[in-house]
Amino acid sequence: MLEPRREVAALPPAVHGGDAPDGVLDCSTGVSPLSPPAAVMAAWRGADVTRYPHPTALPLRRAIAARHGVGEEAIVVGAGSVELVWALARAFGGAGRRVGWVAPAFGEYAQAARASGAETMAVAVDAACDLLFVARPGNPTLAVPPVESARAGLVVVDEAYQPLCDGVPAVAPSDGVAVLRSLTKVFALPGLRLGYLVASPIVARAVQASLPPWNVSQPAMAAGLAALAEPTEPVRAAVAALRERLVARLAALGVLPVAAGGTFVVVDVGDARRFGAAMLARGVRVRDCASFGLPHLVRVGVRGDDDQERLIAAWRSCA
Repeated sequence: MLEPRREVAALPPAVHGGDAPDGVLDCSTGVSPLSPPAAVMAAWRGADVTRYPHPTALPLRRAIAARHGVGEEAIVVGAGSVELVWALARAFGGAGRRVGWVAPAFGEYAQAARASGAETMAVAVDAACDLLFVARPGNPTLAVPPVESARAGLVVVDEAYQPLCDGVPAVAPSDGVAVLRSLTKVFALPGLRLGYLVASPIVARAVQASLPPWNVSQPAMAAGLAALAEPTEPVRAAVAALRERLVARLAALGVLPVAAGGTFVVVDVGDARRFGAAMLARGVRVRDCASFGLPHLVRVGVRGDDDQERLIAAWRSCA
């Protein structure tokens, strides 16, 4: 029997949020707490699933290209931005290349890089490497690294949470800079899996070639087309108001976050795993940051007011 490559044979899964059991309040993700737009829901429900989608999601690529003022050849669409992270690693990583990420970071950067067979490492934003993943804002710290100081051959700026954050300007793609966006976090559609890449045509062509055809379903493509017509500013403002109320509720308990922005509040609890287990026992899932190398922090997703009252009640009983 042929043995698999050791890079994938010995690769354990990354740790993520979003896995709360039934009946547990899930505060472990950064998805918007608002309901998805009605037009977007109607679009995916009305999609014709008896037909194949376009092999490269061309109708959606054209609409995204028009939004960004680029040609359709500069856009790649994926089943979530994470699929594009893996495609980027396949296209620009591999044996003999160095792939880095600015840590702490989303675990799939390292997963995809290691699976490609590249030499991998957490690095500073100005480190010399072939491919560099940089989240703006960072997850979970909400840091905003200065991408202009990056020296990698290709810098991938992950802006999955940028539309939900105040004061984080978007990065313009260029020959050496590609930008990832998610269409599911801001509109609370993570189950649809939809993201896109804006890059130079050379980069986009290589990433597209690293993906299978029909990777974006008809419902996801229909939802994406509808989502592009929805404004993100009202979502960001509503999330900011909910976040401010959550911070105030925590402050009433004597808890001061070390960072807060977008759909995240980050708190130093000392022993994050123990605190997370205690919260889970009380019916609330928060994201301990041990897998990010921050075992003293928990990341709490902003939720609606009623859910935040439930979160605070559980927190109070853990104090």
